[in-house]
Amino acid sequence: MKYFSRKNLIILGALLLLAVILTGCQPTEVIKEVKVTVVVEPTAVPPTPTEEPADQTAYHVAWESGPHSTYDLGHGPNDWCARCHSPQNWNPEATIGRPPNCVSCKFPGKDIVEGDGNVLIPEEEWKAVPCETCHIMEDGIAGENAWLNPIAMEYVSVSNTTELCEKCHVTTTGNAFGSGVEHKITLGGSAHLNYGGFIDEETPPTFCTDCHDPHTTEPLGCVDCHAEDIEQPEHAFGAYASMRDTVTCMACHDASGADVGPHPDEDIDLWVTTLTEMGRSGPTTSAIVSHSIVYEVACDRCHYVDNEWELTVRTADGSIPDPDAEAPAGPPGS
Repeated sequence: MKYFSRKNLIILGALLLLAVILTGCQPTEVIKEVKVTVVVEPTAVPPTPTEEPADQTAYHVAWESGPHSTYDLGHGPNDWCARCHSPQNWNPEATIGRPPNCVSCKFPGKDIVEGDGNVLIPEEEWKAVPCETCHIMEDGIAGENAWLNPIAMEYVSVSNTTELCEKCHVTTTGNAFGSGVEHKITLGGSAHLNYGGFIDEETPPTFCTDCHDPHTTEPLGCVDCHAEDIEQPEHAFGAYASMRDTVTCMACHDASGADVGPHPDEDIDLWVTTLTEMGRSGPTTSAIVSHSIVYEVACDRCHYVDNEWELTVRTADGSIPDPDAEAPAGPPGS
């Protein structure tokens, strides 16, 4: 029994030794990094690219060719002159002083001028009308329409482009004296009678920008809206057809009472509406754009008997009068 136990112990020890040896002979586990390329399938909707700012080069070019990009340096550096010569600095909502007398303009060395409405703006500070006057600027890009008050340097919201234009072009003693204001008063009353619904088939203008480019201020021509009208028989045949290139539409359709005749510049062969103003040096006649227009035309306004231009005598409806009939000399109403 004692022998058996010792033998068993020897065998058990041998087995344990063998187990230890076999364990040491097992290979060591090695961990390796394996790079795996994962292919991502494209989605049905591509990602939205970053939006680039709109190219407004064309607007800048147009603006540079218009009156809003320029300003004048003239006599009498005072608040009266500055409202037209420095529209960016001028605040049309401020009180307007009375105009300077002749001395303040003819003799610019005078220190005190006859204007007391706004702060005097020296000539060296006169500015034009840049983009930021009419647009809220973001990173150099013109955005929403708004008017920049040049005194408070704060934007004033506007409901439409006409309200924006009226910030400067509405008062009879403001920037638009003698031009834009007259158009505003007559628009709908004479220039476009359909504004009141008199001509159902015609679409009336709604905003200033319907007829004027906001950057160049250039107006549309009559034929831009009334191209079909000039092809009608009363315009396309006979004497009317020959006058198309030498007579403006307004020269015939004007209802403002302006004078009508040859262009003041003799090199321009065109019959236009004109305005004669009397200054200290004498009368000055210039061609104007009439905004007061009527549909019906009275030909005898120019083609009256013994007219100074030796035009063919015609009746109001354009027909040649009976040579035996006695017709009054001079324009109608004279």
